Amino acid sequence: FSLSRFAFVQLDWRDRAALAAALEGVLAVVHTAGPYAGEAPDVLRAAIGASVPVYVDLSDPVPYLRAARTLDASARASGTLAMCAGGAFPGLSNVLAMECSARLGSQVRDLDFSYFTAGLGGSGEVNLYITNDGFGEEVAVFRDGKLAPQMDAGGGRRQVKFFLSGREEASRSLVGERAVWNWPFPEGCTVAERLEISGSSSVGMGTAPDLWNSVMGWMVRVVPRSWWKERAFSQALADFSQPLVRLTDRFTGETHAMRVDVTAEDGSRVTAVQAHTSFRRCVGQSCAEFTLALLEAKGEHKVAVRGGGLSDPSAPEATQQAEALRAVLPRAGVFLPEDLFGDAEARAPMLERLLATPGTLNAGFEQCRSEERQRPMQEV
Repeated sequence: FSLSRFAFVQLDWRDRAALAAALEGVLAVVHTAGPYAGEAPDVLRAAIGASVPVYVDLSDPVPYLRAARTLDASARASGTLAMCAGGAFPGLSNVLAMECSARLGSQVRDLDFSYFTAGLGGSGEVNLYITNDGFGEEVAVFRDGKLAPQMDAGGGRRQVKFFLSGREEASRSLVGERAVWNWPFPEGCTVAERLEISGSSSVGMGTAPDLWNSVMGWMVRVVPRSWWKERAFSQALADFSQPLVRLTDRFTGETHAMRVDVTAEDGSRVTAVQAHTSFRRCVGQSCAEFTLALLEAKGEHKVAVRGGGLSDPSAPEATQQAEALRAVLPRAGVFLPEDLFGDAEARAPMLERLLATPGTLNAGFEQCRSEERQRPMQEV
């Protein structure tokens, strides 16, 4: 796509007339106007009503995703191909989990997602409010193979290594081992459901400097959970902490890393690690690559001379990726990343693009035997 084919429109998406007018004749809608908590998928509904070929958003609340999936029949009737949760996490992380499961090759017992973002990762001040609001949300995870939401966002602090053993990776030195705490991202629920895990799932989030992890951990222990869902409280706290966060962000940078662990019944495990120089760019790049893939599946986007995705691979590789995606992806419906890219034929070309975006520091997989949990059996 050339820049001239993109349009940024400022409007209130709750204004149905203005939204309908903005959707006339467009090939794709990329909805990033969060936060999505407490909202209905009205932009998706409008895109389906306008028969927009492709829709992608960055939504993450489980209730929102559940509501979006109820629009699947309408999307199929209108010819809209939609994917929710199409960012870095959730998004890329979901696809990595599906790849880990495939490499594991057996029943999944446990599923663990761990994320690190330095400061706000360049994502903007609204993320302060979203974070505060999230402390009042249930963490949708599995226990003993069943969904068992926990009201413990900010709890369960633990240390996670954001690098693979035996490798001299950039994330080993730039990120290393970090503290994370429970967080209400949806993949601990949605991917666990897709894989039909028999054990437990978890989602952890951490930041830098580590002082923020300690401060937030202390606050969620003393502040009633109901207060975090009060907009006045969460916004006031965001406004108060904004100058301090802006100051520390000048020194922490925007580095981001994720780790996905998929464990079998016998204790064997496959791990994926991905790291990027900038969280905000990784989110944007992932969303763009998902959007381009869906456009290619619909036949709405021809592969450019220099590549089909923003990672800009060589023309032959891009053409092969586009043909592979077009051959296996559906033409309409509402999906999550683990649905669209659950099959290897669709997942392989998508991962090639997602793990090659500019700014990616390292990405890889590691498999460990049950009796040698810390020793890699296979590295890719």
